[in-house]
Amino acid sequence: MSFPSIDPTSTSAWKQLSKHAEEMKKVQMRALFENDPARFDSFSQIDGNLLFDYSKNILTQETLQLLMDLARECGLPRAIESMFSGEKINQTENRAVLHTALRNMTGQPFQTDGKDIMPDIQRVLSQMKSISQKVHSGDWKGY
Repeated sequence: MSFPSIDPTSTSAWKQLSKHAEEMKKVQMRALFENDPARFDSFSQIDGNLLFDYSKNILTQETLQLLMDLARECGLPRAIESMFSGEKINQTENRAVLHTALRNMTGQPFQTDGKDIMPDIQRVLSQMKSISQKVHSGDWKGY
């Protein structure tokens, strides 16, 4: 399956977002909070101990919708699916991106090119841990 290469600036969503950005240049942060006392609740998310607060950015629900439209028009949902399935989406190196595999702590296999790469990843992570422990303890004697 070929991976789409879409220039975001060529999309209709980009044109709409650019127009919206011009309109938003006139908006003051103070006004956004005055017009929406619950702005923090609308423009922040909490996940466990992590707070992601984007309420103090000059944006509206329309801004978020336009950004979502741009993501869809650029094929982001498909790109995410391709990344998680081990498809070769790194076009520069003609290989899968391994972000998800590197963070896979479940022990579940991660297939790319028909091969489970988790044993190799676990081996390298173990080597990195060993080197880190040596550096921290002062036992590291080289570069």
